Amino acid sequence: MKKFDVMKHYFFVLLVTIGFLASCSSSKTQLTRVKAINIPITDTISQKAEIENFITPYREHISSEMSTVLAQNPADLVKDRKEKALNTAIGNFMADATFEIVNPLYKKRTGKDIDFVMLNWGGIRSDLPKGDVTVGSVYDIMPFENKVVVLTMSGEKVQELLNYLIKERKPHPLSKQIDLQITKDGKVVHFNINGKPFDSKATYIVATSDYLMNGGDAMYFFENSLKVDETDYKLRNVLIDYFKKIDVLDAKKDNRFEYKP
Repeated sequence: MKKFDVMKHYFFVLLVTIGFLASCSSSKTQLTRVKAINIPITDTISQKAEIENFITPYREHISSEMSTVLAQNPADLVKDRKEKALNTAIGNFMADATFEIVNPLYKKRTGKDIDFVMLNWGGIRSDLPKGDVTVGSVYDIMPFENKVVVLTMSGEKVQELLNYLIKERKPHPLSKQIDLQITKDGKVVHFNINGKPFDSKATYIVATSDYLMNGGDAMYFFENSLKVDETDYKLRNVLIDYFKKIDVLDAKKDNRFEYKP
C-alpha cells in the first residue's frame, strides 16, 4: 500500500473514531432495568462493634425517654366502635385534653376562649392499655408530627362540619363543649355549643390539627377559615403535657354526640 493510501486509511479510521466518540458523548443515559434484592435482617448477620458502640448511647437514651411514666390509666381504652357509638372514651379524652391544654394559652394570647375541639378518628393510631401511661404510649397513639391550630370559622362552615358528622357517623373526637343528638335517619334533634343552640350566623373558634385544616380526611370545611392562629404545639406534646398534669386518667364515653334514644 502506498504511503498516501496508508495516510488516507488512518485519516478515515480517525474520523470514524471521533464520530463514534462524539455520538456516545451526546447520547443520554437511560434506565433500562431495576433489580431489587431482598436481604433479610436476621441474627446471622454479624454486628460491627464500632457501629454498635456508636448507636448504643442513643438507643439507651431514647429507650429511657420512651419508658418515662406520665400517669396511670385505670382501664383499657380501645379504638373500638361497639354498637357503632358516635363517641368513645379514647376520643373524648384526646379532644378534652387538647382543649384543657391549648385553651388557656390561646386565651392568654387573644383574650378569647376556644369554643370546641374537633380531631379525626383515623388519627388515633393505637389503643391505650390499662396501667402505666408512658411517653412511648403517647407516641403509639399519635405518631404524627401534626400541630394544633385554632381556626375562626363562620357559622356556615360549622354547618358543613355538622353535615359531615351526620354523614360520616364516625366517633371523630369532639370536646365536651359539644352536645349533638341526631336520629338514626340523620335528622338533628339538637346541636348545642357551650350550652347554647348553634347559630348559623355566628362565628366559632375551633381547635384542630394542621392536617385537618388542610382538608385531611375530607374535612374541607376547615379550609379557608376566617382566621388561622398557629400554635406551633404538636398534638403529641399536648397529650404528654396533659398526662403530666394528672395522676390518674379519667376517660369515659358520654352523650356529647349520640343517637336519640
